[in-house]
Amino acid sequence: MIPINSIVISLERSFNFFISSFPYIILGFLISAYIKIKLKGKLRQKFMHVLDSSKKSIIIASIIGAVLPLCSASGVPIANVMNKKGANFGITMSFIVSASSITPLGLMLIFSILGSKLAVLQIIMSIILSCIVGIIFYNEKMPLYTFEEFDIKKEENYLSILYNQSKNLMPPIIFGFLLSGFLMEFIPKDIILYALSNSLMMYFYVSFARIFIFLCPHALIPLINSVSVNGVSNGLIISFLISAPTLGLPMIFALNKSYGKYITIKYILSVIISSAFLGIIYDSLF
Repeated sequence: MIPINSIVISLERSFNFFISSFPYIILGFLISAYIKIKLKGKLRQKFMHVLDSSKKSIIIASIIGAVLPLCSASGVPIANVMNKKGANFGITMSFIVSASSITPLGLMLIFSILGSKLAVLQIIMSIILSCIVGIIFYNEKMPLYTFEEFDIKKEENYLSILYNQSKNLMPPIIFGFLLSGFLMEFIPKDIILYALSNSLMMYFYVSFARIFIFLCPHALIPLINSVSVNGVSNGLIISFLISAPTLGLPMIFALNKSYGKYITIKYILSVIISSAFLGIIYDSLF
């Protein structure tokens, strides 16, 4: 039986952790809702019209995906519209990766919990990852699928978007903080260090494990902090940070429905292998 005192300590750690990050969480929600209400209709169409079939558009699509306040599988319907307008498939996949990996809320959480250095690295590495995946799929033949149009309801305003985002994302974020406090209290640090030993294969394992972690990417950030103890390299953390938002089951199911099993499996392997090598390269250089 778990001692009551240990439960109280874990809850206290979770609460203090959450309170220190709460201003950044709220700021992330506010920024995300503002960008989302501004980037709709004609303005969103202008973003899409700058894309062509050249490889430079892979970089542009990565930046567009980073700007749009999307998360996980919500980028797939927009990518379908891009495909319908004739965008190269590599450009589409690049957009999906960056749109899911870089969000205002996620960056605010990383900044407040893991620090500004990892927040900047997450942006840079996510864009690099999206470009690599885009190049991998650049010569891929466009599969047949059913287009699912994406549009914001006309009646949605800033407050309704803010409310809906908070309603959908705040519960798993809070759960992530609670779980992180539990891990910090009940799992010995030497076990965590052993599990996250800096072997080369671990860079691949941390990305693959994300598929089986049933939490939203934002809820995973407090958990990352709970295991970010001495001995765990920044490269290993980066590998997880840039791959975690792109490998959730909602994303995988959306890709499978839109593009089929072959493309989905190739996408998963591309993200896992590329993010692992980026983490390894970072640790080798720095």
